[in-house]
Amino acid sequence: EEWAFLENAGGSQVPEHVVNAVSSYFRTSYVQLGAGYPAAKTADATVASARRLVAAMASSVPQAGFAVLGASSTVLLNGLAAQWAQTLALGDVLVLSSANHEANLGCWVRAAETAGATVAWWHPAGDNGEDTCPLDGLCTLLASHKTRVRLVAFPHVSNLLGGVVDVAAVCAAARAAGAATIVDGVALTPHRRLEAGGGAASWGADWYVWSCYKVYGPHCAVLFGLSTAWDALKAAGGKPANHFFIVDSSYGVAAAGAHGAQPWYPHEPGGPSHEACAGLCGTRDYLRQLVADATGAGPTSPTFEDSLSGDCEIVSAAFKYMVEMEAPLVELLAAYLCAAHDEGKLRLLGPRTAEGRVPTFSFVPLTSVSCSETVAALHSAKVACRNGHMYAHRLCSRLGVEHSEGVVRISALHYNTVAEAQRCIDVLKAVLQ
Repeated sequence: EEWAFLENAGGSQVPEHVVNAVSSYFRTSYVQLGAGYPAAKTADATVASARRLVAAMASSVPQAGFAVLGASSTVLLNGLAAQWAQTLALGDVLVLSSANHEANLGCWVRAAETAGATVAWWHPAGDNGEDTCPLDGLCTLLASHKTRVRLVAFPHVSNLLGGVVDVAAVCAAARAAGAATIVDGVALTPHRRLEAGGGAASWGADWYVWSCYKVYGPHCAVLFGLSTAWDALKAAGGKPANHFFIVDSSYGVAAAGAHGAQPWYPHEPGGPSHEACAGLCGTRDYLRQLVADATGAGPTSPTFEDSLSGDCEIVSAAFKYMVEMEAPLVELLAAYLCAAHDEGKLRLLGPRTAEGRVPTFSFVPLTSVSCSETVAALHSAKVACRNGHMYAHRLCSRLGVEHSEGVVRISALHYNTVAEAQRCIDVLKAVLQ
């Protein structure tokens, strides 16, 4: 029996398309960019192609901003927060959701401490975090601090709770109060099509971050920001940490000079991983294959224009298919875990419904077994998962969850099967007597 990989919230499995793309890049064009000879031109085209894909992943109308590539979401958010710290002053307020992964918390806490700004904590509602980011709680904070709130940082989906936040409503409330928004989309992006750019469907977030290694790609991350947000940050005095001649000559949406119109360039000290960019191009191939599977085209992939608009079509179609594939997994896992919660066998965190959530579930056993013992039983049945605080340390504290044992987290993606989910449930039924 094969392992059932239900630890996808920690990182998705990598398709052969990605493995082959990275391998090919190392073999044929592992050289510096911009040198002008054939291999360098191939490398240039690979990185440019990867940038085009992540722009398409960010939004069906991505022209309203640009994406910065980096080693991880934590690294990118720390870089953004360091720029923000240069613009903060005594009396400024940062509203931070305690449901965030620490990647979208610690950097803002440090920025506030550096500038003498105030942190206002925005907590989930419900004893078990049923409502990840309650809008009424945010509105109360915004009203109490009036015009001093500079930014609101929150998750689109908590990596523990699994409920989908109404990002558009949160961003609208923050914008009305004059605050910028920074959204951690790491736990949402493997499951849904993003609308972080412009256009009528846009959520209105100023910055949106996700990790590519959780979206069928290599270990790197993307920070997409609206051009208006990047420009406002620069005007307020925020500068990225890069070589002075890069920051001074290139920082701005209409950047010119040796690197042309590359507004992301100052925000990528040392540059992105070129082999990771090749892997992102492999992710495009995987998404195209998913569309072929969805349409019944088999080995003959549908034809898409080799352009940004073509990539937008691929992404939209692939994620539509993923949502359909995940639906029975969400229903099955939610039905069992919600029932077990009601029977007092476990404490389920987050919404107790299949609606409005992704297939990421966290719970604490209430029987005689611990989280680690539960995970050991699942491992013995070849169900891959884990327990711990999952870097949502402050959320665990808020919900009264002990840190060392933490929670048991089960997380599925479109490539998981109903049989795998049922195997997980059968083990839990036997263990949680």
